[in-house]
Amino acid sequence: MMNFWRTLKYTLRVLGKHPGFACVAVLSLGLGIGANTAIFSLLDALLLRDLPVRQPERLVELSVVRRGNKIMFSFPMYREIERGQKVFSSLIGWSFGGATDVEINGLLSQAEVRSVTGNYYSELGATPLLGRLLAPADVNLAGTGTSPVAVLSYEFWQRRFGGARDVVGKQIAIEGQPFAIVGVSRRWFTGMTVGAAPDITTPMKPNDNRAMLWVFITGRLKDGVTVAQARAELQSFWPEVLRRTASTETPGLRRQLFFSMGLDVSPAATGMNATLRSHFTRPLYVLMGIVGLILLVACLNLASLMLARAAARSHEMSVRVALGANRWTLARQVLTESLALSAAGALLGLAFAYWGSRLLVSLLTEGYLTPVILDLRPDWHVLLLTASVAVLTGILFGLAPAWRASREDPASLIQQNARSFVGGTGKLGKVLIVTQVALSLVVLLGAGLLVRSFRKLCAIDPGLEQGVLEMSLAPRPGGYQNLDMKSYGRQLLVRVSSIPGVLSAGFAGASVPEPEGWRDTVSTMAAATNPDAGVMANEASVSPGLIPTLGLTLVRGRSFEESDDEHHPHVAILSSSLAARLFPSGDALGHRVRFGFMPEFQNLEVVGIASDSRLFDLHNPAPPVIFIPLLQYPDSVQFGHLFLRTCEAPEALAKAVGTEIESLGHEYPLSTKTIPQTVSQALVEERVIAMLSSFFGALALLPASIGLYGLMSYAVTRRTREIGIRMTLGALPATVLGGVLREVLTLLLIGLGLGIPCALAASRLLASTLFGLSPHDLPTLAAVSLLLLAVALFAGYLPARRASHIDPMTAVRME
Repeated sequence: MMNFWRTLKYTLRVLGKHPGFACVAVLSLGLGIGANTAIFSLLDALLLRDLPVRQPERLVELSVVRRGNKIMFSFPMYREIERGQKVFSSLIGWSFGGATDVEINGLLSQAEVRSVTGNYYSELGATPLLGRLLAPADVNLAGTGTSPVAVLSYEFWQRRFGGARDVVGKQIAIEGQPFAIVGVSRRWFTGMTVGAAPDITTPMKPNDNRAMLWVFITGRLKDGVTVAQARAELQSFWPEVLRRTASTETPGLRRQLFFSMGLDVSPAATGMNATLRSHFTRPLYVLMGIVGLILLVACLNLASLMLARAAARSHEMSVRVALGANRWTLARQVLTESLALSAAGALLGLAFAYWGSRLLVSLLTEGYLTPVILDLRPDWHVLLLTASVAVLTGILFGLAPAWRASREDPASLIQQNARSFVGGTGKLGKVLIVTQVALSLVVLLGAGLLVRSFRKLCAIDPGLEQGVLEMSLAPRPGGYQNLDMKSYGRQLLVRVSSIPGVLSAGFAGASVPEPEGWRDTVSTMAAATNPDAGVMANEASVSPGLIPTLGLTLVRGRSFEESDDEHHPHVAILSSSLAARLFPSGDALGHRVRFGFMPEFQNLEVVGIASDSRLFDLHNPAPPVIFIPLLQYPDSVQFGHLFLRTCEAPEALAKAVGTEIESLGHEYPLSTKTIPQTVSQALVEERVIAMLSSFFGALALLPASIGLYGLMSYAVTRRTREIGIRMTLGALPATVLGGVLREVLTLLLIGLGLGIPCALAASRLLASTLFGLSPHDLPTLAAVSLLLLAVALFAGYLPARRASHIDPMTAVRME
């Protein structure tokens, strides 16, 4: 311990004498470690960390499996499983929640409301921050004359009530029904859903509708029971559950598909939220690979600088050997310096990670209606990663100078001044520079490809009219009660179409573009007996006039008309790509198709073929789409989207249109956006990846340049006497300048030669992320190679220029 403290004190004194080097080293490591820690913190909170509940390792997720996809249960299924199972100490049921009208102090807005069984909070071991949480007795309040109760999440309580402590006992209205607030849950508690806490939780009402699949089921295993045992036991009586809960009102294909559904049982210690995880995971893994390479480049940069410092300190080291220090002592001293720098960089990196992880969440969730709640406080996973990275990086960039210090010959060094040595950067220093250049090229090529891919996405024509305003509509409490939706829709379209500047208007059941829309198979009637036949397509429920409003054209046939209502035969319009795939040898007009398994979509006459567009997928120029007329299904004309084609700036009409909607008293505008804004929001993931990868690419270029500059500066300093003698003997400044630059250029070209095949191989990992671009795109490769060459040459030019201006007489008299 005495030796350790002595070495550490000496290390701090040495680094204190060179504050510039220490600051550059700590900042480089802080950025590299901080970027890795920030991204890992998100992955940890999203994928690795156990839920903050009681015994999360005993929780399992139950899911219905239909056509390879996990879906929910009906409430009768939940009761049958609860009655027949013997492997769980308890079962909880819950809904994922949805945007619901909530009125607080007379102000109406949308909130995420989740219904749960009475044992939800108690089985998860949750405790209230204020008041109490839901209990089994709260489920049976209906019909007792007592108001139903609700629990607020911590975040919703802060957002809507300002953290008021007297919130318990207050009344709110959910869909017009009064609820009494009985408690507030604790911060970071999201239940079973990672990153998505419901704003409000209410007791789950029994629902005997066997066709409605809406209940999530989570079980807590009994002691000694494994997941495999639970899976085997539940699957043994699953066919009986299906038989007891099958709807008698859905014969034919839908009933056949119901009995073909399977059951999945899987661990749920880390919670559920497949949608959020799918949105976050891909960009995070891409960025994790980039920042990992950046940290490696930073380590090589510091190894180069420390190697140069070790060369400059050769005389000092030889004196220490002469005074009794052995080679291990010298190596230990250098490693202590590198570990001290990496430890300081890790502490700075934790600060960067705290800020950076929150910035990443805000960037990736741009446009989300509800905030994403992730506990980004560092846990043992994050701290262990940071400590491991600190130690490994310290060893990595300290090995080269330590190895050199242990191999110096003190007998030869003690007789000379370190400045008298001739020679260049040394073989090991050259290897480090070459490796830095190669790795920097890998990072820059990846960043360049991602940026160019994003620019190509932004430049695409979605096939939609740009001057379109979209307004998402939400019903007022009771706004649809006893309302003829068809008449109301016509009345609203007439009123908004009369506003000056509006050219046409129409309704749709979903936003555009909508990557999360309803998808199912479309097939010809000849394949109607096979539930898996057909083409997977997106469904778009639209009103008459919407197709031309969006800027789509009819290739053949007709558009939807007012007569296409529930009293006439059901019709559909197919996109050109879907029609070509279903009817490759003939015209689709007049033929009949089926969509999915719902009875009302089993016999649809094709009356039109619409042009292809990027309605549902901006990456796909011709996604299969089936258009369904909203008027034929009046029960589904709710929570729709109003689209208006304008002849002026769409945003300028938003207020006037909103006034017309609210004047009818049934709905209110929830959000307003234009087609370009919708497209921009759909590209959030690609934008974040491109922006951060370009930033990290510049970050990789900076240490490589600093490393080259530092190493060449040390080399020039060591060769001062040699250069002075050469200039005394007649060497011209231009000759000296050219000699140093030739050495720099040689290192760069070797690094590029090694880096290009490595970069091309690594870029193949980005193939699925790129749009309209090959991972071996030559223009991008040439551009980043020239950029790296120019920046590195400039970094090497500065010490070369200094060498060419050395005063020969001063250099000769130095010793």
